[in-house]
Amino acid sequence: MQKFSFHTHSVFSDGKNTVFEMVEQATRLGFEKIGVSDHLSVHKNIIHAPSYQETKKISHQSFDEVVDICNKHAEDIRKAEKIYGIKTYVGYEVDYFTYNGWEEEFKDFLKKIDYDYLITGNHFLMSQNGEDIFDIWRFSNYSERVSENIKVYIKRHFETLQKAVRSKLFLFLAHMDYVQKIKDYRQEDYQQEIDSVVAALKETNTASEISTKGIRKFGHFFPSESILEKLIKNDVALIISDDAHSINELGSYFDDAEQELLLLKCNKRLVV
Repeated sequence: MQKFSFHTHSVFSDGKNTVFEMVEQATRLGFEKIGVSDHLSVHKNIIHAPSYQETKKISHQSFDEVVDICNKHAEDIRKAEKIYGIKTYVGYEVDYFTYNGWEEEFKDFLKKIDYDYLITGNHFLMSQNGEDIFDIWRFSNYSERVSENIKVYIKRHFETLQKAVRSKLFLFLAHMDYVQKIKDYRQEDYQQEIDSVVAALKETNTASEISTKGIRKFGHFFPSESILEKLIKNDVALIISDDAHSINELGSYFDDAEQELLLLKCNKRLVV
């Protein structure tokens, strides 16, 4: 039984509880450790994203503007570890962008902050040059604003995930098929792109999560069972995540995830 979660959020981004409350809840659950992985979404044109007004607390135009607040956030996490006596890690869930120079800026930013690990889980679709972005969770509401066929954007989403994995910057990949939030998404239309992401995970020895948030939102895991089967067949390590945004979600449906991995004969788990 996995007794930790490395995909969690606090009020630093879009969570409902403080770092201290999340870490305290982890101790109540008997967790051995916990990672706090608040969102890090930095794009030079993010203020033009259609739902920016909803997400501006966690959306930033440059890495320079978040260096100090990220380091203060890390201080709080280190303090929580001392207070509650449970190993606590500083992480970030990073939206990987593809416009020219973004990755170099990101790597330079990482030299300036205190952190332990990174995960990647893209929440945006983007134009070919990466300059324009559209929030996945609202895409169906403003699809008339985009200039290309929706399938082109979704294929590019999986291509972006592949690039993120091949950067070797991330401990694991979060919610690979997050695009199922788009009503027109059909997994069978993107098998080649999904296979390419799985291949990248295998080749770079990067793990993938099985997220119980899918249970809470859709009644099934992120990613889908057929993708999980591909990951297991390709010997990709898996980690159970709750994507917890509150203390009530921490550790939710972990028993179900353990059972699913048992049924799928998963023998490789991410060790952290």
